[in-house]
Amino acid sequence: MLNGHGDDIYRYKDIRLNFSSNVYNHFDHEGLFCFLANRLDNVVSYPEPTPVSLEKEIAGIKGLAEDEVCVTNGATEAIYLIAQTFRRSKTAILMPTFSEYADACRLHEHQICSIYDLEQIPERAQMVWLCCPNNPTGTVVDKEVLMECFKKYEDKVFVLDASYAPFTLEQLLTPREAAELPNVIMLHSMTKEYAIPGLRLGYITAEAGLLKRIKLQRMPWAVNQVAIEAGHYLLAHEDEYQMDVEALMQERERMTERLQALGCVEVWPSQTHILLCKLRMGKAAALKDYLAENHGILIRDASNFEGLDASFFRIAIQTKEEDDVLVNAIGEWIFEG
Repeated sequence: MLNGHGDDIYRYKDIRLNFSSNVYNHFDHEGLFCFLANRLDNVVSYPEPTPVSLEKEIAGIKGLAEDEVCVTNGATEAIYLIAQTFRRSKTAILMPTFSEYADACRLHEHQICSIYDLEQIPERAQMVWLCCPNNPTGTVVDKEVLMECFKKYEDKVFVLDASYAPFTLEQLLTPREAAELPNVIMLHSMTKEYAIPGLRLGYITAEAGLLKRIKLQRMPWAVNQVAIEAGHYLLAHEDEYQMDVEALMQERERMTERLQALGCVEVWPSQTHILLCKLRMGKAAALKDYLAENHGILIRDASNFEGLDASFFRIAIQTKEEDDVLVNAIGEWIFEG
């Protein structure tokens, strides 16, 4: 894992506004906290060796069979399990994107090539990794384009990371549709959907035969009891975790205009709550440190994404009031720093 990926709030003191992690920071978790507090006595016993009860519940909600779901210790464990299952594959990764795909593949001796368009998939590739909606760009590949690609390259296994699916209005491939394809593995992040990054909870969906190969690689007790309990609670209380995605997208457009009005920031087009920004002058690392030290604001220095340079940073849209504080602080750094 490259230093700088993931939320590094632990490196700073007194952060009051966090734009760095791609989660929505305004859910009320009090119900979850009370629920878990009343079940802490369960930590003295082993959890299920594999979290079959949570897999069964997810399957019922998503219209899948139980053997088409594999719950993991965050989507990151899923990434490493897949890389291990297809060890030493010839692998293409659609860039720029989350570095863990490449890190996991290197660990398991894949031959990796970077591509920047799905039309660049090399014939020799056995696997293709892509994030849709994508991190760090916030872009979405059209669903029909994806389906055509999956059918065109039936000899290749596609890993489709859908961790940011809750944050867009675009039409996306569903877990049921993906499970009907013999060459598509889909990743999901409860961490992102419910804003619980400290609990580490995700899952894989895929055709049963394909997923069985991956399940053979996982360790027993990889998902702890607190996370399993939290998963059951969150699925039963989804009404408490509903974002107004349309309002979030409207705020993204307003925020894009405000940032571009500064004159020194370019904003990449996005179809989610993620904004990838490029400074026309200066380095993102310097801006990040200034915001953290002077305003208690955390952004993501995006310079260590392959294909991006030291001028890139990323933010996740929050409330209008918080977003305005961020823009004003960036303007202060640009014009007074």
